[in-house]
Amino acid sequence: MSEELLSKLEGLRQAHLDEGMAVTKAFADAVYPFDLLTYAVLNRSMSLTSGFVTLLRSDNCLAAMTLIRPQLDNFLRYAAGWLVTDPHAFATEILRGTPVKKQKTAGGAFMTDRFLIDHFKKEHRWIDQVYHETSGFIHLSEKHMLMNVTEADAEKRTATFSISDQHSHVPPQIRAEAIMCFAEITNLVLHRVYSWRYTKKNPAGRARKEPAKASTSSSEGAGWPGH
Repeated sequence: MSEELLSKLEGLRQAHLDEGMAVTKAFADAVYPFDLLTYAVLNRSMSLTSGFVTLLRSDNCLAAMTLIRPQLDNFLRYAAGWLVTDPHAFATEILRGTPVKKQKTAGGAFMTDRFLIDHFKKEHRWIDQVYHETSGFIHLSEKHMLMNVTEADAEKRTATFSISDQHSHVPPQIRAEAIMCFAEITNLVLHRVYSWRYTKKNPAGRARKEPAKASTSSSEGAGWPGH
């Protein structure tokens, strides 16, 4: 089961390349600041996906789980571009080193992680829990202590601990859930890229039309500036 899921996730590699090329060609090959952010997101997503697959195949579950959180970050901060008045200015500020959390929505709210989670969980209810659970792998926590336990006997009150870069004791169900979670987030990233590509390609209808394949409307923010 895990290998089948990993193969499907690995298959998204081509989707990253296809979307990147499609964004480039949209609107007569014009390049805008939000394109540059899109390329960075695709590059990061593709790299994280490759690393996640490689680590799980080498049985390094602990390191693999850690990559789910930055992939979620990829979605949250890229999707923040749909909440601002000027997405190109938003992308330019990121390039200048301004954190997303110090930038504001069209309504004047700072886009902290908490704000973005609360906003996007309205559509994807699982985001809040995934953010919380995977943050535990980013910061030293009880998850790292529990991952060391390979065997436990409640009656004898004994436990066996392991220090290793291979974690064969992690149940297949946990592995499968992690892969499906990573794949879901990756698809959200790709859907947002598709939404931007559609918006760039169809400037006349960007403020009203919603792409059939996009996960959310490209007009969620205050509107995209004209080219």
